[in-house]
Amino acid sequence: MRTLIIDDEEYVRMVLEQALREEGCRVTAVKQGQAGIDALQAAPFDCVITDLRMPGMDGRAVLKWIAEHQPDVDVLMLTGHGDVKDAVDAIKHGAWDFLVKETPFDAGVVKAALSKLKTVRALRKENVAARHGGFTRDVIVEGPSKAWRILKTQIAQVAPSNAPVLIQGETGSGKEVAARLLHDFSRRATGPFLAINCGAVSRELLESELFGHEKGAFTGATGTKIGLIAAAEGGTLFLDELGEMPGPMQVSLLRFLDRNEYRPVGSTRTLQADVRIVGATNQDIQELVHQGRFRDDLLYRINTVTLRVPPLRERTEDLPALIDHILQTLRIPGATKRTVAKDALQRLATYAWPGNVRELRNVIERMILMSTGTGPITHAEVEHVLPKSTSAPQTDDPAELTLDDIERRHILRVLDASGGNKTSAAKTLDIDYKTLLAKLKKFAIDK
Repeated sequence: MRTLIIDDEEYVRMVLEQALREEGCRVTAVKQGQAGIDALQAAPFDCVITDLRMPGMDGRAVLKWIAEHQPDVDVLMLTGHGDVKDAVDAIKHGAWDFLVKETPFDAGVVKAALSKLKTVRALRKENVAARHGGFTRDVIVEGPSKAWRILKTQIAQVAPSNAPVLIQGETGSGKEVAARLLHDFSRRATGPFLAINCGAVSRELLESELFGHEKGAFTGATGTKIGLIAAAEGGTLFLDELGEMPGPMQVSLLRFLDRNEYRPVGSTRTLQADVRIVGATNQDIQELVHQGRFRDDLLYRINTVTLRVPPLRERTEDLPALIDHILQTLRIPGATKRTVAKDALQRLATYAWPGNVRELRNVIERMILMSTGTGPITHAEVEHVLPKSTSAPQTDDPAELTLDDIERRHILRVLDASGGNKTSAAKTLDIDYKTLLAKLKKFAIDK
């Protein structure tokens, strides 16, 4: 615990400093209230132990300043005058505890109070993370496909490290599921897992969401706010759609990855946090670097390890488990869970699934809502809801394929061989980048 001692008596400062260092605290000691404020503005602290009555700025003034500017800092008030009125006033204005300095001074009382405070602060952090959904545990559906087993093996190998991870995959393929599995396999599994979509938040709000802000930092900042990085302390922070992060925010993220340091909006303090960063994108990050939209130094820092989530069409063996889970979650309480007929399942396995698992859920839900039956979902019901233009051909005989079918399959093979890198795929196909993008749109390929 980072502790600041403010007391005009040198003997008290020395006794407290020695006792708290024995407890593993990082201690700074000053003898004046204004010096304490200066220290608070220069470095982060968890707790302040201040004398009530001092020359110049006294303990009440220090407490008032902390309550207004750094309300996350707890204050222990000390006094040699056991006045109940002073104690009540201090607690009323935000002090965590009020202790009387006995003669001779015994630091054991302060140590006991700090021990309780450590427990309370740990619970507070858990509550903050819980309010952000940090301890929500979604069901992870694991299929038998080789592609999924390879990914799971890679995740298990990477999980024990604290290195940042970049997860790449198509829209709806399950990048957040992979990130949650990475968290669950890591030593941070008991800590929070928090997620934010960088593309769904404006630049100004994204900085505040990640790093927090001080009171008055901008219009509407009526109080101090703890950011997701602080809330994810001891856990994992998942940054979805990382490629959409604005340039200035990329600089701040790079600093955090390099030093574990960040600065809340409107603050002069540099704070630290123990958080593992996992980023995800469905874009070609290397191409974004070429376009000047993504910093190359951030890319080199965050892709220490890169994991690729396979699209659903590459792991159709997982369809039965995924469909069963989706049907269970969509089941109306009291109603019988529906199943899928064998021929209907075979038809679903031949579809290309450009929207991957997200599209699968949408299709299953549409069938349930539009069907009047209660038995197994039929082939006819599947045909009725599947988009006809993006269904995959049901034959491997080139003589029965259209030119578009052959071209689509070839583009998919080249993209897979290049690891989803569109720039590399365009060179292999001997077409320019814009032409490739046009063809991907034409064939409903989302890579």
